[in-house]
Amino acid sequence: MNIKKNQLYVELEIANWDNTDLTSTLDEMCYSHKEYENDVIEVHQVVDLGKHKGKSRYLITINITRDLDNLGEEIDNPYIVKGP
Repeated sequence: MNIKKNQLYVELEIANWDNTDLTSTLDEMCYSHKEYENDVIEVHQVVDLGKHKGKSRYLITINITRDLDNLGEEIDNPYIVKGP
């Protein structure tokens, strides 16, 4: 198996909790980084950074695992911009 692992950090600001479902937001963050159907994307950690100017701030750690020998089909993901 030829496994590639990557970890990335995303800062999240939430201005209004009445209009925010954190679980759905985290699911969308994971989906936005999926390029191939066999990619495994997981939220590793959510760190509360406190409030700034009335907005709740979080640091999200996302783990991406990709089997380079078994990528699966490429996903037509509108969040990912492909080069020329």
